[in-house]
Amino acid sequence: MVLSLFVGMLLGGVGALLLYGPGLPGAIYNPYAYVLLAVVVGRSAAGFGWAVLSSVLAAFGVLLSILTATLFEPGDWLTRLGDDGATMNLTVVNLVTIGVLSYLAKRLDRWGALAAGGAVGLVLFGGIDKMMPGPGHVPGFWPWGAAVVIVFALGMLISLVRGRERACSALVALALGAFYFVFLAGL
Repeated sequence: MVLSLFVGMLLGGVGALLLYGPGLPGAIYNPYAYVLLAVVVGRSAAGFGWAVLSSVLAAFGVLLSILTATLFEPGDWLTRLGDDGATMNLTVVNLVTIGVLSYLAKRLDRWGALAAGGAVGLVLFGGIDKMMPGPGHVPGFWPWGAAVVIVFALGMLISLVRGRERACSALVALALGAFYFVFLAGL
């Protein structure tokens, strides 16, 4: 549990350092390294409450280290974190949700497959947001960054779901990605 906080702080520190480099490696690292941490924390939790607590600690570790790193920057440092405080809150909620859904994906029934599909769908939201024109657009993200996101999403599907339920999870993830692409991308 405390390890998830410290690993989140370490990953957030590396992410803060990558902000000074080229755009594509930082865009791939942020948020997908944090998502991987949320998946591992959620998947390895002993119970639902532990999954929630460990996911919250991991997300706050990431946020804490990024906020700490931006304190040393001159100028308006808060604008580099996103549009406003709501963006940071949404990031924390997204990471915690992915961690909890990863825990729920341990179930061997249809509900576990739906939870895994939901987690992968949330990962697709970030990739679609970076590809489409709008506030989250990252130049040069297509095609290499998009390929990394697709491989990451497929890896999540393979690792979170076993057996025949992968098709159900893939359909849920694709439905969520299509919904985001059609109705919410570029807002």
